[in-house]
Amino acid sequence: MSLREQQAALLAALVADGPVPPGWDTERVRATALALARKRAQSIGRSWPALKELLAEDFEARCAAYARTQALPQHVGSLADGRLFARWLEQQGTVLGDAVRRQALAVDQRFFTHRPGWPARRWPSLRLCWLPQARSWLLALHVPGWRAHQVQVRWPQGWPHL
Repeated sequence: MSLREQQAALLAALVADGPVPPGWDTERVRATALALARKRAQSIGRSWPALKELLAEDFEARCAAYARTQALPQHVGSLADGRLFARWLEQQGTVLGDAVRRQALAVDQRFFTHRPGWPARRWPSLRLCWLPQARSWLLALHVPGWRAHQVQVRWPQGWPHL
C-alpha cells in the first residue's frame, strides 16, 4: 500500500467513519475522529446558533451524521459548513425554523453558495423567503457595499397558504 493510499485510509477513518487502517491504534483513531466531529459541530454551532437551538440535544448527533457524508468545504469556513448542513437537514426532511431560514437567506444573498470557494456576489441580489412560523414573506435586498435590507410581510389570517 502506497503512502497516498495509507493517508486516504487514515483520513477516511477519521472523518468518514471508515475502518481503521492496519498498524494504527483503533482506540486512538476513534477518539481523534470523535474529537474532530465535535470540533466541527462546535464550529457550526458558533456560526449558526439558530440551528443549534433548533436541534437542541440532537444537534451533535445530526452534525456527526452530516459530517460522515459531507466533506468539509474548502476555503470557506464554518459559515459555509453551517449553510451546507442546513441544506442537508432540509433534504433529510427537517423543517427549519424561521431564524435559520433568515440566516440562510442572508448567506445566500452575499455569496454564490453553489460555486466552489463561495465567491462574494458583486451585483445586487433580491430574494423572497417564506417564514412558516411567522406566516409571513421575507423580502430581502442586498447591494454589495451597502447595508442589506429586509421587509417582512405578514400573510393575512384566513388567506390560503401558498
